[in-house]
Amino acid sequence: MVGRPRNSVVLTEDERATLLMWTRSRTCSQARARRAQIVLACEDEPTNTAVAGRLGISRDMVGKWRARFLADRLDGLDERSRPGRPPTADDDTVAHVLVRTLTPPPPGARQAWSTRSMAAETGLSQSTVNRIWRTYGIRPGMRATAGPRRAWSLPDHAEEVVGLFLAPPVCVLAVTARAGGPKRVRDSAATDISRLFGQDREAPHVLAVAGAFAALRGNHRTEAAPWADHPALRAFLQQVSSAAGTGATVHLLEHGVPADGCTALERHEPALPARVRWHRAPNSEAWTDEARRLLAVDASVPRDVGPDPHRLRDALLTWSTTWTPSATAFTRVAAPRPSYDRPAICGPENDSKVLDGSAVGDPAMPTATHITSPDAAPGAPVTTDPVVGLLREAVLAGGHRPGDRVREAPLAVRLGLSRRVVRAGLRALAEEGMLELLPGGATAVPAVTAKDVLDLYALRASLGALLMRRIAMLGPHRLGPASAALAEVRAAARDNDHLRIREDDLRYQDALARIADLPQAAQTFERLTARLRMFVAVLDMDYSQACDTIRNEDAAVHDALCNADGNEAARLWRVKIERCVRYMIAQLPEDDVAPYLWTTLAGRPRMRPGEPRGVAH
Repeated sequence: MVGRPRNSVVLTEDERATLLMWTRSRTCSQARARRAQIVLACEDEPTNTAVAGRLGISRDMVGKWRARFLADRLDGLDERSRPGRPPTADDDTVAHVLVRTLTPPPPGARQAWSTRSMAAETGLSQSTVNRIWRTYGIRPGMRATAGPRRAWSLPDHAEEVVGLFLAPPVCVLAVTARAGGPKRVRDSAATDISRLFGQDREAPHVLAVAGAFAALRGNHRTEAAPWADHPALRAFLQQVSSAAGTGATVHLLEHGVPADGCTALERHEPALPARVRWHRAPNSEAWTDEARRLLAVDASVPRDVGPDPHRLRDALLTWSTTWTPSATAFTRVAAPRPSYDRPAICGPENDSKVLDGSAVGDPAMPTATHITSPDAAPGAPVTTDPVVGLLREAVLAGGHRPGDRVREAPLAVRLGLSRRVVRAGLRALAEEGMLELLPGGATAVPAVTAKDVLDLYALRASLGALLMRRIAMLGPHRLGPASAALAEVRAAARDNDHLRIREDDLRYQDALARIADLPQAAQTFERLTARLRMFVAVLDMDYSQACDTIRNEDAAVHDALCNADGNEAARLWRVKIERCVRYMIAQLPEDDVAPYLWTTLAGRPRMRPGEPRGVAH
């Protein structure tokens, strides 16, 4: 059957050239190439049946595209918008659902948002919320797992997360890796996020929401943003390089920066203090997956932690809820890592009324009743139950984080004790201030705040000054145990063993407390030492650059005591305490603590005549 002739197709030279180009192009879609073949065949064949037999397609398909071409010429071969129900959630609604997951769930709900609770909160259907979360990869309350490593992935030996930059559609995450250091293979939860995220264990979820928000708001951006010359991004690079410090490489996981933008930024900033390595994620989903891989947590880490500050989450929540196309970029950079060797602040003020003269040794003074070996653990008073001492060392070596509960059963099994004895010992540690007593008799590792640090060091500074003057009154012949402990400090500094020197330093301080022959003061001082050891363990403080400074400080105090100069020893003790408290406060994940808060509250150490201001001891 030949069929009836249809309206003939007559092509111009330009139309024929364009259709031939579509049929031969490697980048043109197959659908467009097939339509071009149909139109070209319609020029040679008068019926749809002949064209269908020639191309092996249906007559209806030939008639459809013949009619469209005759009506609209080449434009008729384009895809038309398909009918269907419009989406129930516009971009603003989707953004609201994404950002809402950063807020606490409603009372009575689970610890994290669910599709049911989010649907009830936003007025959407549960299937709509589920579709939004699935589209952008949002999983509130779910633990991030380490996914596959790609060619552009961040290094496995990344140490710290120090910066986040968002300017839709640009996302940049900055991490550091120590150049020339040991390349430790990270199984999970090895990257320190506390400098940027605080103690928030849902950091992968926060970054997933950030990437999803940037992708959503950046979809409709049509103008070419000059990110290579963007002053905010250049300032961000400078800030993260300063936060990384010397000897560290900054790795930037980015999405949305043009291909030539990274090279242009490095050309404009040739004097960056740290090396910069770019890692380009192909899309926002890949950027989110890589951030999850970097911050994947161990499934064995307990989740029952106390409330911790979520400062990055709160800042991102405020920025996203007030975002407009003309809004400034979101920039969050961790504070530069503090240096223990920072000079102490010395001024003409004196924090106490001290005598001008120096006390001399009095042979009639009573001798100390207890002088323990320098090998004794610091913060272990001689009157303490040995079981409590064992528990103290076990808790310190447990690698706990703030808010972790101290389990009785594992300690009882490891130490070979009954749970009743372990429970009593943990309560004793809570009375010392090492642990926090929870309702029901349980104990947990306390969270370290600036107020806790000031409370501890205020007592330690005043009590230590009293002990220094008392030791000077007893005379230099009583300094034998302290001299032995100081020799251990010098040996640790000579070996640059920062893990041993912090223990030897505290052991030297406890030896001085015992020499003073003030039993109640010594016991209180040693309990403060035990609590200080807990703070150092919880914060995982790094003393690798402070070995020489600690040795010099202890030696200066010791020389003043050998000269029976109690006032000078107390002053040097205050200088040492000031440096320690400022260093520890700087380690906290809080970013609203004034750097000179200690000197504001406790005054400044007295400066000797002729001594330059800001001298390091």
